[in-house]
Amino acid sequence: MTASDLLDLTTLQNLVDLDDGGHELLSEMIAIFRDDTPRRIQDILGAIARGNAEELSRAGHALKGGAGALGAEAMRRLAAGLEALGRGGSTEADGDLPERLEALFQASLAALDAYVANLPS
Repeated sequence: MTASDLLDLTTLQNLVDLDDGGHELLSEMIAIFRDDTPRRIQDILGAIARGNAEELSRAGHALKGGAGALGAEAMRRLAAGLEALGRGGSTEADGDLPERLEALFQASLAALDAYVANLPS
């Protein structure tokens, strides 16, 4: 996947613009995403393991919000799908979901880090 597949570049640029062209705000948001997302992924997987659709919907919503605020668009889309699945009363996710979530999280982090590294100092 390319950065444009993973990230919403408009959202990222808006965050840079909010910081008067700097990247401190964006870097802080990436650090929060890096720290919070593993717990959110575990919340999703736990809800699925317990068959708790309402919990899945809440966990998916939380991940969707965090990813969306940061411009991690591919992660936001996957989380939105999980939220909708739970809202529909189901927890029947694909068997490879744990690997997909982790791979997408790591790819998103790498793309975000590369984006920040390429910003002017």
